[in-house]
Order: sequence, then C-alpha cells, then structure tokens
Amino acid sequence: MFKKLGIILISTFMLFGMTLGSVSAAENVYVQVDGKNVKFPDAQPYVESNRVLIPIRFVSEALGAKVSYKKETTGSRVERVVYVELNGKMIRMPVNSDTVLVGDTIVKLDVPARLQGSRVFVPLRFVSEALGAKVNWNQSKKLVSISTGKEVTEPEPVPDPNNMYSTDFKWDKDSDSYVYNKLAKQLFVNNMKVSNGKLTFTLPEGTKAAYMTDRGAITKLTPGKMYTYSIGKGQGSISFAMIHPDRDRQEGYFVILDSKDDEDLSLLFGDVTNDAIIVVAGNYSGAPLSDVQKLAQQLK
Repeated sequence: MFKKLGIILISTFMLFGMTLGSVSAAENVYVQVDGKNVKFPDAQPYVESNRVLIPIRFVSEALGAKVSYKKETTGSRVERVVYVELNGKMIRMPVNSDTVLVGDTIVKLDVPARLQGSRVFVPLRFVSEALGAKVNWNQSKKLVSISTGKEVTEPEPVPDPNNMYSTDFKWDKDSDSYVYNKLAKQLFVNNMKVSNGKLTFTLPEGTKAAYMTDRGAITKLTPGKMYTYSIGKGQGSISFAMIHPDRDRQEGYFVILDSKDDEDLSLLFGDVTNDAIIVVAGNYSGAPLSDVQKLAQQLK
C-alpha cells in the first residue's frame, strides 16, 4: 500500500498524462556478516529459484577471503573464472556454469554463477558455507545472516523490507539514457540549492513539474521560471518529469520538502532537517539533495 505522499506524487504524473514504468520498489535483500551490514555499491542481491544471489566479491571479502578473476583458454573456448581463497581453501567457479571446484571436490550448483553488468553473482549460501560460515534466512526481514562463529552482541540495524522507499539511491536505468542524464544534470548540477531553510531552482525547459501541498493540492510549474520553497513541516513536495523527444519514455524525480509527512520516508530520512530529499520515481530510491548533486556531477 502506498502511503499518503506516494498517492499524491503518482497522481501528479497522471495529471501530466504520463505513466511511470514502475511504481513499486523492488524487493530488497539484506546481508550481514557477523552482525555487520554488507554494502553493495553498484549491484544488489536478488532472488532466483528460491536462492539468494549476491555479487561474490563483497560477501567473500567480508568473510576475509581473497577474490580474483581470470580468463582461461581451453582450445578455442574461453572461460571467465572466479577464484575465492580463504585459509588455504580454494573455490573455482566458471561463470555461467553449475559445476564448481571446492578444493579437489566437484560440486553442482542449483543456480549457476551469472555475469550481471560488471559483477559476477553466485548463490550466497553455497559460497558462505564453502568458506566455513553458517547461513540463516529471516523471511520477514529479507535478511541473510552469515556467521563465522564470532560473538555478536549488537548487530547493526537493517531497513524495514516493507518500506516502499530505499536509501540505496540510484538512477532509474530502465529509463532512456538521454532522458535520465539530461534531466538529472539540468536539475541537480549548478541549479538546485538549499540556503537558510529554502530550496531554490529554475525549472529546465522541456520539463514538466508540479508543486504539491501536504494536503494534495497541485500547482503546475512553468519551464524557465525560478522557484523558491521552504523546507520543513507541512511544506509538501515537488515532482519533475521529462519526456524523450522521439519516444514515449520519461524520467521522474520527487523532491520532498518535508520527509516527516510520510511514515516510510520519516523512518529513513526523519533526521534530515536542513536539506531536501530526492526520490527517483521509477525505483523509489532516495537521498538528500547534497548527496544527489555529487552523483549527478559524475553523469556523462
């Protein structure tokens, strides 16, 4: 169920006659090693055939293992192979193969190692247990707990998996690159700024936007005009969208002026009082404006 703010934001895009490719946050899977959260900076764990697959490097290194990648040639065949080494134990995992070598023992995987983007994903339980760790799954929290036997007195907290928002801010890569690069740069690079509790920006040409009060009243904004809004309790939100000139594709952002107006947002960003919160419409990942501006500087 969307909370109050989510309903208002989506209704704004309907007002513009646009639809978003996705309006629900992807299911998150969280991983801890000895009570400490494992961070996945550029690729997230996912579930396939009831198995949690993870980028192998981050969990293996959290367990103290060394990870290396090699291209190996046998006749005319070239394989990409992942090697994981810990305390003299070696795991050899060819990409796209369900046959793994653990020491001198051949093991069959239910789900083969997969290359997704620039990361190799492998079944988390297999790798962890092959390295001598124990694995537990908490369905309600979507949490994988890996234990090496160390005593854990205060495990780090994990986000609520039922929260429609995520702090793992990322551009909506399902959107056309022309759109999400252009709108993100025009909005966040040398444009939006927060000063003395107020957000100021100029609405880029070719962009549709609307300001929403905390009660749901909507006012369309005019491209090329500068706007200033106060940040804080009861100040509402602003939505932005840009259509690709040659096809029916769009990118959208929500700028939250009062994160405490929504229960889910408040849990994640309630302590941010001197900055606006930016939420990607397609995947509901969010971050303070100051962090988003740094990421926008890196866009091509």
